Amino acid sequence: SPYLILWYREQREKREKKKRQRFKQEGKDFFQSFMNCLEAGYSLEESIPVIIEEMSMLYADRQSMILSELVVMERKLQMNQAFDTIFYEFARKSRNEDFIQFSFVLKTAKKRGGNLIRILEETIRTIHQKNQVEHEIETILSGRVFEKNIMKMIPMFLICYLKIFSPSYLEIMYDTLAGRVCMGISLIIMYAAGRLADRMVEIEV
Repeated sequence: SPYLILWYREQREKREKKKRQRFKQEGKDFFQSFMNCLEAGYSLEESIPVIIEEMSMLYADRQSMILSELVVMERKLQMNQAFDTIFYEFARKSRNEDFIQFSFVLKTAKKRGGNLIRILEETIRTIHQKNQVEHEIETILSGRVFEKNIMKMIPMFLICYLKIFSPSYLEIMYDTLAGRVCMGISLIIMYAAGRLADRMVEIEV
């Protein structure tokens, strides 16, 4: 039963991670669309309605996490608020590294001047290359992650199997103080090893 609490915490972390990954995937589509708009000659402000239209078609069959925020950005732009300020607020709210990086570059480029569109295009290309490297790493590690998950589940399956088919075999481990202490320590070691395995396959770029 103590492991169920730890397992629930792990599942909650996994759900949060999956949510961040989904947001990141939508971010890739956003930056790709943004890049197309800039190359087509749209201004920063003119790009947002075009991106909203494209992402509405792209995510017509499922709910988008970014689309609603883009609609809010469009309304703020219509109220003549500065694009860099609006995007900074959006990036800070999203807590996404790519958006925060892009927001920082946008704000710095606007302050110091220069070819803003070219700077932003180069920034988007850099973000895209980083995301490609991350995807390649995930592809390479996918087999190892599957093996890691199997190894984490094997001890539980073994205990359940013995409990069902040979309960007397485990009596000493659960009916005596020494056995309970031993199994408690084993549980802690197993959980620590599982967390270590999770960390080993989490490679960030």
